[in-house]
Amino acid sequence: MTRSLEPMLDFFLREKGELVHINGMRQLALIRDAANNIQSTDEKIIRAATPLHTGDIVDYRDECYLITSQVDQNEQSCRGRMRKCNQRLALNWNGQVKWFDAVVEARTFSTETGKVISMPEGNILVSLQDNADTRNIALNQRFYITHQPFKIVGIDRTMNGIIQLSCLMDSINTAYDDVEHNISDRWKYEIAHTYALHINHGTITYVRLNEIIPLNVTATDNGNEIANPTITYTSSDPSVISVDQQGQVMGIALGQARITAKLTYHPAVQSSIEMRVVETGTHIYSITITGSPTLKTGQSASYVSHIYDHGTEVFGQSVEWSLRNQDHSTPVMGSITASTGNSVTVKAGSSSGANNKALVLTATLVSDSSMTIEKTISLKNLF
Repeated sequence: MTRSLEPMLDFFLREKGELVHINGMRQLALIRDAANNIQSTDEKIIRAATPLHTGDIVDYRDECYLITSQVDQNEQSCRGRMRKCNQRLALNWNGQVKWFDAVVEARTFSTETGKVISMPEGNILVSLQDNADTRNIALNQRFYITHQPFKIVGIDRTMNGIIQLSCLMDSINTAYDDVEHNISDRWKYEIAHTYALHINHGTITYVRLNEIIPLNVTATDNGNEIANPTITYTSSDPSVISVDQQGQVMGIALGQARITAKLTYHPAVQSSIEMRVVETGTHIYSITITGSPTLKTGQSASYVSHIYDHGTEVFGQSVEWSLRNQDHSTPVMGSITASTGNSVTVKAGSSSGANNKALVLTATLVSDSSMTIEKTISLKNLF
């Protein structure tokens, strides 16, 4: 009965087959759910006119499958069993990261007993295609699955076309692992980027009706200022305040709106400010702070505030100074040691634990406490 179906199946393959990719090559294939007592919902039978091999990767309906066994073939077609790859994992070779589709399971089928057996808690079995890249996998190599690290403790290369890895749950290495993106040891070979963006106009600023002012925006990476950053600007109400992609703000109508700046290629990094449109002739004060963006442990530096009224520096106004940790923790990792007029001296604390953290120096206009400006000062070890 089975033999009599073969010509019919081959006919259906030619006439009704679906387009799939087998190892990246487009092919026609018939695919159906696997049907036996140990089937899983992610197991299917594939029939193709081209040879199939254990370990072949099949892209089917936007899902990736691994052929786990070659079942049968005749003169016209070949049939095999495949399992959906339920994980995509990254392996790191001294900074060279490669991604692999894999079948990951915490239990497996015993061919000796005919039963499904559970693996010890924290153990997983990973099945990968045997290829030039996976042959370089070594014992104790680490990888992540859904933000949990695993270490390879056993490698089985006896199955033709497939490499099986026995893995144990491992501990997270916060210094080197990119846990968010599931890449082990990434920061051991790459520089971790910590981006920040700040609109340097305090918490609120003003623009006169029908006039244009530029936004003063600073972008940093690991505390170092980025030259010519690519920034996207938006206004919460363009009918009141408009902003172009060069950060030029125009007062359209009396009222207020929030202006937001985002790093274009890292949109989660952003800063915003409340802006108000006022009548022509109104004082519009702004403040800038000049001084070193970095302080080393135990050292001091001077900072000066410059006060402007609609872009022109004025000298009849003054500021009050305050200092805090950027992360709002206590005690403050520095101090104001002197303050004369609109200048101030800041000294970094002596603790080596402050390395790569930051202070925030704030200047508040005495005549208008709503007008403030902040300067971030990165802390570094002396040696």
